[in-house]
Amino acid sequence: MDAKLREVVEALCQEGQVEWTAERPAPGAEPTERELYLSVGSRGEAQPAHPRMLSWKLPQWVRRSARSTTGVVLMAEAELEAFVQERKRRQAEGGGAPMLLRVHEATLDVVSAAVLLMYRVLHGHFPPGAEALGSYVGAWEQGHTELAGDYERALGPVFYAGLRLWPSRKGRPAREVVELMASVLESARSVMELASLPPSLIPLVVSRRLKADALLYRAELSRAQRVQLDIPLGEEKNAPVRRVDGLFLSSSQDVTVLKLLARSDTEHSHYGQGFDFMAVHAPEAEQAFFRHTFSLAPERAGTLADLAGWLDTLEGEQTPAGTPRARGTRRFEQQPNDYSDPWYSDGYTGTAGRSTIVAPPFTGTRLTRRELWESLWSRFNVGRNVPVLKSHTVYARPFLWKGTPPEETLLARGFRRHTLSDQASAFHPAVAHSFMGDSTEADVAHYERVLDGQTVHVSVYPNRLVVLWIERARTTESSLYALAQEQAALVEGSALWEQSRLGELGEWLGPLGPERWLVYGAYRISRGRSSMLDDSRSMQGLFHALASGMAPTLERLPSEAAAENRRVLRDAAGETEHWLTPTGGARLELLLEAEEGAPLRCDQDFLLFLMTTGQRYSAFEISRRMAEVEQRYRTSRWQSLRPARSVRSDVMLFTNSLWHSRVGEDPDFNARYLAWHSIHGLQETVGAMKDQASELDQYKRDQFDRMVGLLVFVFLPVSLACGFFSGAQFQDLSPTVGIPGTTTGWLVFLGYTAAFTVLVFGTVALARLLSWRRR
Repeated sequence: MDAKLREVVEALCQEGQVEWTAERPAPGAEPTERELYLSVGSRGEAQPAHPRMLSWKLPQWVRRSARSTTGVVLMAEAELEAFVQERKRRQAEGGGAPMLLRVHEATLDVVSAAVLLMYRVLHGHFPPGAEALGSYVGAWEQGHTELAGDYERALGPVFYAGLRLWPSRKGRPAREVVELMASVLESARSVMELASLPPSLIPLVVSRRLKADALLYRAELSRAQRVQLDIPLGEEKNAPVRRVDGLFLSSSQDVTVLKLLARSDTEHSHYGQGFDFMAVHAPEAEQAFFRHTFSLAPERAGTLADLAGWLDTLEGEQTPAGTPRARGTRRFEQQPNDYSDPWYSDGYTGTAGRSTIVAPPFTGTRLTRRELWESLWSRFNVGRNVPVLKSHTVYARPFLWKGTPPEETLLARGFRRHTLSDQASAFHPAVAHSFMGDSTEADVAHYERVLDGQTVHVSVYPNRLVVLWIERARTTESSLYALAQEQAALVEGSALWEQSRLGELGEWLGPLGPERWLVYGAYRISRGRSSMLDDSRSMQGLFHALASGMAPTLERLPSEAAAENRRVLRDAAGETEHWLTPTGGARLELLLEAEEGAPLRCDQDFLLFLMTTGQRYSAFEISRRMAEVEQRYRTSRWQSLRPARSVRSDVMLFTNSLWHSRVGEDPDFNARYLAWHSIHGLQETVGAMKDQASELDQYKRDQFDRMVGLLVFVFLPVSLACGFFSGAQFQDLSPTVGIPGTTTGWLVFLGYTAAFTVLVFGTVALARLLSWRRR
């Protein structure tokens, strides 16, 4: 290493020449005579420039277009010369106290600035590679990762890998880190050389660490949340937005390393441009707080101008320890509040600041990682810019009816018989006759009641299954995100139950299935006014939440398995999509023009949803009852002799709906019906019930045959013996005397045996006949 650079390394690493401190100065504080501020400190715009406050975020350097503290040091040659002369004067007067550097932490920018500063102080000029180093660090500090270079050979990742291997102590970087920076400064003369260091400059342990970081990042992607966000392009309320790939990641790796790897990760980002938005949670045991960093790549369009102030409002009035948050002088003129942190934004440094990075909190946060991520997901959700013009939704819930017959109770409670035959045009006549309730012979009866503008329907299926369903229409415009939230609140809450006054039916309704409403809706969406309707995970997840009735939260974004378990059917023009899930569905009408179109109402798609919902829970209930019958037969020895209630007729369900392969002649309509069956697993359920019924029949038959064999084996010999002895007794003869057919006693014996045979086998034949008819 060059002698001058060796002198710089020794000066920075020796306690007697330079002292380091990471103690953060109070807002508005100024450095002492022997002190220099590097990347710390605050100063109002109206105050004069301070020559020993070297931070590119201060107004005095922002006005000179500084991009990093390293660049500030290169600009501050006159200020440093004055500091050197003043230091020499004090040393001549006997006041040779060491220089004090106050820093926030030993970042690439801080260490680079310290090396250049000390070189200028000791030798009166900057080294040859200073300008290239200033340009590289400026691009790095501004977040321009496309200029960082190859991850395993560039100065930035090499430096931070070394910093992780040799951590700093109380602000002072380790000697190995300073020597690494000095050796790079000695050999590199251009930005390209800094972006691709020669292998001889990179220690072997650092090279291994960089390769491990890349592998660890790939592994941690499996635990990360990869989403898409709409970032505003301006600060006004209705500013246009830009869709970006976001990564919510929790890792113990260095935040800078994660950002560098994610920014260039075109393989795992949806739009193939890397992850522009980063939300990183990096817990460190050494700190009293967990590091949360939210950033947007500055080379991309977009702004997070007010994000830090909004996060401060989420903090509330208390610190993590429960004490009131401290207030005082603002650290920056553009700071929107007077809190003493915890959140900080680069936008605070000036009106023209880039406002794209919210740095880690200084004093800790009371918000958890999940709370912060959910808040960000809500704030930048892609569904906020997708308008829903109209919607019509049906909420359904199955129950088992208890007590009195349903018709008598419903008519007494103000319900009236209702028919759905006006919607039966697409159905086969047999299916319509079974399900629409237009005659007394229909398998399903429908009732409705209008109360306070709310229409409540009750559909009564065979086997005392009832489905309650409520229609709700919305004619005012709403965003897709707000509508999904509103719908999820109704599905999971009790508002629908209370508004419809269904509590009066509670004593007749037994629970069946999940304690939530199933949902199906038709939604008219303006494609022309939407930001972007694509196949990204966020947009697909929002449609999935709308179709399934789940809340559109980051926690409930559908997994790959859930995505595969739904059905999305599109019409020939591609303007209508049918989303089918196990808990509901949605018909999305995507219009280029905000036209009225046909009215949204309860039509054929809604009836398919209601019919398959009834089929699903009827099949579940029948399967349960068959299991009870089978259990009874297997645990009671004499149960097979009792006439059982019809099981096979229950399996038949209602005549024309579950067993027909087609519900109508329209191929698209029939495809949606079969998709519902596939989603609910009805084909497998019906096959299982058939097998269960066949097995039960065979078991009953075997039990009956064994019982008949037992009767014949036990009672027929007894009957023969009794008849023989009775016949002999009538003639007062011994058993060895008499010729059969010539004495009265043997006639009695034959008559007794014949009567017993007719009684036993006649009973067996009659029981089998009755049992067959019942099954």
